[in-house]
Amino acid sequence: MAIETDHPLHAFLAFIFFVLLGFLQIRYPENPTPFQLHPKTVIVCIASFLLYCLAFMGRLMFVIRVRHFDFLMHVFASLSLISLVLMLLPQTWESFGFVMYTLWFITHVLAIFRTRFCLQLKRRRVMRPLLPTFSTDDR
Repeated sequence: MAIETDHPLHAFLAFIFFVLLGFLQIRYPENPTPFQLHPKTVIVCIASFLLYCLAFMGRLMFVIRVRHFDFLMHVFASLSLISLVLMLLPQTWESFGFVMYTLWFITHVLAIFRTRFCLQLKRRRVMRPLLPTFSTDDR
């Protein structure tokens, strides 16, 4: 039974996650598993995916639309996928992982500032009066 959501991104994320897991099985068919080669990256991947699942469950449980759950789901899903992609890269590219995590962090910090800036702009807007106003000079 499929869970109906209002956004198809969650189904796409699950598809990408399982495709990357399949690629990991193809990449490491012999004994050294990704758990042995990349223990920290695997822990980050599993923990972020579980946090994504908790945020998704929280969004389903609360009737009120909470913006924070959407943002948390986006953050944890992207962290999990980046970790899976980094496990597919050769070990000689370990410094690339540091760059990817740094870029991931910077983009999400900028997204937080962008949303706060947009909220401040919305609060500063002054509504125009619904009825026209006449000044004394117009008469």
